[in-house]
Amino acid sequence: MADKRNTPSMRPHTGLLILVGVCLFLLLLSSFSSGFSNALRSGVDAVLMPMQKGMNKAGRYLFGQIETYRELSEVREVNELLSNELAVLRAENARLRLRENELDEMRRLLDLAEQYPQYETVGAHIIGKNSSNWYRSFLIDKGSRDGIRVNMNVLADGGLVGIVTAVSESYATVSTIINDSQYVSAMSTRSGSSCIVAGNLSLYADGLLELQSIGITEDVAVGDTIVTSNISALYVPGLLIGFADSVEEDADHLQKTGTIRPAVNFDTLDSVLIVTTLKISENAQ
Repeated sequence: MADKRNTPSMRPHTGLLILVGVCLFLLLLSSFSSGFSNALRSGVDAVLMPMQKGMNKAGRYLFGQIETYRELSEVREVNELLSNELAVLRAENARLRLRENELDEMRRLLDLAEQYPQYETVGAHIIGKNSSNWYRSFLIDKGSRDGIRVNMNVLADGGLVGIVTAVSESYATVSTIINDSQYVSAMSTRSGSSCIVAGNLSLYADGLLELQSIGITEDVAVGDTIVTSNISALYVPGLLIGFADSVEEDADHLQKTGTIRPAVNFDTLDSVLIVTTLKISENAQ
C-alpha cells in the first residue's frame, strides 16, 4: 500500500499551512513590537513615496500639457472664427463703400441733370479708356438698346465732356473735348460774344484748353463763363465748358486767342451723363 504523505495531492495543503503560519507570525510580531511595524511601514514608505511623488509630478505635468493643448485648440478655434468674421465684415464694409460710392455718383448725376432740366438725360459708367494719361476717348456701358445715338452730348462734374462718336448695342465711344480733333462753338455768358474751344493735349498738361477765333471786337475776358453756343452744329446750347483763363490779341491784331480752364477734371472721370436730346444742323460746328 502506497504512502499517502508523498502523493502530489498533499503538497498544496503544505504550502498553504506555511503561508498561514508566516502571516500569523508577522501579526503576532507586529502586535508585540511597534518598532518592527514602524520599520516595516517606513521601509514601504521609502520605496513607495518617491514613486508616488514621481507619478504625481508626471500626472500634473501631463494634465497641464493636456489643458494647455485644449486651451490652444480652443484659442485656435476662436481665432479662426474671429478671422472668418473679420473677413466677412471686411467684405461687407467694401460692399457698403462701393454702394455708397455708387449712391454718391447717382446723386452727382441727378444734381447735374437738374442743372439742365430742359434736356432729357441718362447716366452711364465709364468701362474703358484709351491708353494715354487722360480721357481722350472712352467707352460707356450704354449703347443703342439704351437709346444712345451718335452725336449725343456728354456731361460730367457740371460741365461738357465730349460727344458720342460710335455706338454698338451695349456700349458707346465718347470723344472728349481735350482731343486735338475736337472743336466746340462757344460763347461768353457775360457778353454773348462768340469763340471756339479747341482741344489741345499739350495745353491740357497744364489743365487748360485753347480759345480760338475771338473777333477783335468781341468781348471775351478772363474769368468769363464759357458755354456751348446756339450756332453749334452738334452741341446743344448752354452747356458749361469752363472759364476763360487768358485772352490776348494776336500779333496781326485781327483776332484774339486765349486759354480756358475746363469745368471737368478729365483725369478722374468714372461716370457721365448723356444728353439724349440731339442737335442736328447743317451749320459748321
